[in-house]
Amino acid sequence: MTRPLASSRLGAATRAGRLGGRAGFTMVEVVIASALLGFSMIVMFGFHSQALRANMNARRLTDCTYLAQTQMELLLSMDWASAARPSDLTNSGAVDADAVGMNDELEWPTAPVEVNALNSASPTTMSPALYTVTWDVEDMDASATWVRLRVRCTYEDSAFNTRHGTTISSFRYRDS
Repeated sequence: MTRPLASSRLGAATRAGRLGGRAGFTMVEVVIASALLGFSMIVMFGFHSQALRANMNARRLTDCTYLAQTQMELLLSMDWASAARPSDLTNSGAVDADAVGMNDELEWPTAPVEVNALNSASPTTMSPALYTVTWDVEDMDASATWVRLRVRCTYEDSAFNTRHGTTISSFRYRDS
């Protein structure tokens, strides 16, 4: 009976001796683990910068939509009770909205002014002038009783040197 007990102790001591030399990590394992961690962090920071850029563009597009809607509401609320329309509701014929590109400026105002997200032409530190709001008026009948309005807001994406924006459209009838 003592014999099996001695052999089990000898086996445990032999296993402990073999594991005792490899209780920690080698330098190669530490370098490989550090390299994998560093590569993972670089990839994650790349995704983070892409997410920040996407958020910035989404914010600018939201601001553009707000500015275009604000201008559309101003055009829809103008007094147009007689045959003489307000000048902002007159089709100058200078620009055909169907012929211009998606982010080109429309005819009104004649000299587009850049505005900030607060719809002010005065840039501030917190809200620089980034947006251009323009609109087009198209006569829909010969008697000038209704018009089609298109309002476009655009902004410059300096990272890719392109313009982005939004266009909204509505119809306006003469107040009779």
